[in-house]
Amino acid sequence: MVNILLVEDELIIAEDMTNILEKIGYNVIGVAIDFDEAIEILETEKPDLILLDINLSGKRDGIELAEEINKRFSIPFIFTTSYTDTETLERAKHVNPVNYLVKPFKKEQLYTAIEIAIFNMAKKSDSITKNDENYGEALIIKDALFIKDKFKYTKLIINDILWIKSDGNYLEINTLTKKEIIRATMSGFMDRLNRSNFFRTHKSYIVNLDYLSRFETPYVTIVGTKIPISKTFSDELLKRLKIM
Repeated sequence: MVNILLVEDELIIAEDMTNILEKIGYNVIGVAIDFDEAIEILETEKPDLILLDINLSGKRDGIELAEEINKRFSIPFIFTTSYTDTETLERAKHVNPVNYLVKPFKKEQLYTAIEIAIFNMAKKSDSITKNDENYGEALIIKDALFIKDKFKYTKLIINDILWIKSDGNYLEINTLTKKEIIRATMSGFMDRLNRSNFFRTHKSYIVNLDYLSRFETPYVTIVGTKIPISKTFSDELLKRLKIM
């Protein structure tokens, strides 16, 4: 689940935004009305994204808070504001928001702003491009996979993945608690994943070696589930395990 922090001094607006976000499956971890409340939350919580009003209660505004977020927490944020004057826009540009949403806005505009923000975040850590067949459906940001489902993205921690099974142009991603389906090719996704603990055992399977409990050709066992391994990949895995 994608975790979002709201920094908004108008509590009615904050409540409305919370309802909109939670209705489609995002998790609002808290609401702060000023600089100090936001910092207090960020010292104990780590949201994936912050929706940040520029006009806040107290002496310091949202742009000053954004500077502190960049300096101390490195969490992406979207400005939500009624300000469109040149001076405010110039100040806002210097703190590098991932998007800028002008009030009043409709729920569809909020969804779109978040989607664009997540894609912009992914471009920094993911090799995906607009021409890729996977564009917009599964994005990699740092240690997580963000899977698009209609109006929202679902967050899946990459190291929680046990194995991945290919079925034509779709991948079935399995964890201890759930299964996700994305449209992608095995080889393309493996290239983008680019993590040493993931190993291809078969033309149709990738496994997370951190969960390997048994290796006995023609299978490897991942948390009680037998996954096929072909001769070519078996020899490669043997060499790898000896090195490890």
